[in-house]
Amino acid sequence: MRIFLVCFCILFCPSLICASECVGENAKLIKQLENKLDNCKIDMPDNATDIEMINAYNNLTKCSKDVAYQIFDSFYKNKNEDIKNDFNKVIEATYMHYQNLIKNSDLAKKLYTGTMYEIQVNTNASLKVKEIVQEYLQEMKSQCVDMSDLPDDFNTDI
Repeated sequence: MRIFLVCFCILFCPSLICASECVGENAKLIKQLENKLDNCKIDMPDNATDIEMINAYNNLTKCSKDVAYQIFDSFYKNKNEDIKNDFNKVIEATYMHYQNLIKNSDLAKKLYTGTMYEIQVNTNASLKVKEIVQEYLQEMKSQCVDMSDLPDDFNTDI
């Protein structure tokens, strides 16, 4: 009988544990922000010029940054300005990282001409910024689940 109980717990209890989810106002807000981030897309015309492509990727970064700021305004109120300043530095460092990676090697100076590689820098950096914002949302969702698991009378004041 004990073996049956252990097997039952192993097989079925993890699904019950995993069923825990974020609930309440935080869950709604996180879902709204996820939808907003999903709507941050690369929008450019067919046969776009180099500048149109660069602008499209810069707009993706701007849209992702706007969502990030909404995350910070909602979930990082105590350190809002610091978080925003740090995030701006992350964006700047991300662009610099791809600039160095793609364009600034000695080999690249001989190989790469034109704006094609500037487009590659903007593409990679803007997609990475969006990925970072997705990480913030995933963390907020995880913390929301953890908060949902706490008893209602749990004191979260620090």
